[in-house]
Amino acid sequence: MTMKLLGTYTLAAMTVALAPLTVRAADARCPLLNATLHGTYVVSGSGTIAGVGQVTALGQHTWDGQGNTIATNTISANGNILNVTVTGTYTVNPDCTASLAESDGSHYQFLIAPDGSKAWWIQIDSGTVVSGTEVRLRRRHIESVLRVPSKK
Repeated sequence: MTMKLLGTYTLAAMTVALAPLTVRAADARCPLLNATLHGTYVVSGSGTIAGVGQVTALGQHTWDGQGNTIATNTISANGNILNVTVTGTYTVNPDCTASLAESDGSHYQFLIAPDGSKAWWIQIDSGTVVSGTEVRLRRRHIESVLRVPSKK
């Protein structure tokens, strides 16, 4: 009788302990994880970097949906214009937070819309106060920009 009671209590304790994990998995806002970010995004951001001054950036960021990126940006760093391309690796969490490490040594934290259409980011390196947004380009947006009026 004691073993049966112990088994019942153990099963009940395991059910209670695992219930929050089941709820968290079911409530995941970004269940696709890294695949949430895929395609090409317009990226913009600004802020201040210690020893550099004001910075503003505009460019494109391509995410492969598997944890790898490439970004090409035009940056105004205290009035000096730079064209920069970096690669990176990223991880998207079930709660739609993400982290990114780029080949230039910079690090970022993100919050992503559950459908992956938009992301908000902040650089987390010491001495930086830089943040911005990214918006995914849809195929129809790209086609409308590239469309050349036909000659009649």
